[in-house]
Amino acid sequence: MKIINDLNLKKQAHDLGVKIWQTPGFMFIMLGVIAVVIMTATFFISQNYDSPELVVLAESSVVIIVLAVGNSVISLVEQMLKLNRMKSEFVSIASHQLRTPLSAIRWETELLLSKYRKSVSAKQQKSIKNIDMLSSRMTHLVNDLLDVARIDQDKLIIKKKSMDISLPINEIVAENKQLAKSKHIEIIFDAKKKMPLVFADPEKIRMVIENLFNNAIKYTIDYGKIEIKLSENGNMLICAVKDSGIGIPAEQHKRIFEKFFRSDNVARYQTEGTGLGLYIAKNIIEQMGGKIWFESMENSGSIFSFSIPIFK
Repeated sequence: MKIINDLNLKKQAHDLGVKIWQTPGFMFIMLGVIAVVIMTATFFISQNYDSPELVVLAESSVVIIVLAVGNSVISLVEQMLKLNRMKSEFVSIASHQLRTPLSAIRWETELLLSKYRKSVSAKQQKSIKNIDMLSSRMTHLVNDLLDVARIDQDKLIIKKKSMDISLPINEIVAENKQLAKSKHIEIIFDAKKKMPLVFADPEKIRMVIENLFNNAIKYTIDYGKIEIKLSENGNMLICAVKDSGIGIPAEQHKRIFEKFFRSDNVARYQTEGTGLGLYIAKNIIEQMGGKIWFESMENSGSIFSFSIPIFK
């Protein structure tokens, strides 16, 4: 399957944003074809002409052509790496610049809603709340873009220490209790069950759990159920978030952790979302020495699980 994907020049061109003849796959194929043609010609020439100089000349031609095409491939790869670095740096700088005005907007709306609530009408309050909601959504997007830029530049800072993973789970469940209640979703989590401490970054691990839990609520139909389970497996702690939501089509399972990817049924059901949450979660968990995986069936729900080292 990997070989077939590598030879899919149309997909390569689409993914890299270049023409088919500019893709590394096409250049490597041409390199092979040219080498075979020249070597075949050399074979027939050597049969008709008993001249070692001619054979040396033909072999030299093969080497020159191979080096020329190889250099083109290397130059293309270098150019793509430079463009990728420039893109990451631009996203990082732009996101940093956007955070300040977005924070100012949120502070102003909070001030209007708290201090001057009596001075504005109900319609104005609704407009202010809408501004606050949109700025909150933009802040979340900017933070996601910053995290992606840090991951791409290998600059994501992980500060690991011993922690009780039940604490962020309880906080997230409490924060989303009203939303779950409005959708008649039952949340099950055994908070009394004592589990060992883990060795992780508290802020980042909360980000991962929050992403999985928010997805579970977002894509679970009314009167559904979400269950969070903690279990031990050797020297790892397993956290699983199970929902009775819309699930993920089987043919799209392999792409679920890709950057900016959203499955077809999710995009139809929920227009909000960037497709960055699971990409960020996967990188965070792997950098903390764990793994993340899932099981899902369309219209039957999903189980997203991750492992994290137990603190010793």
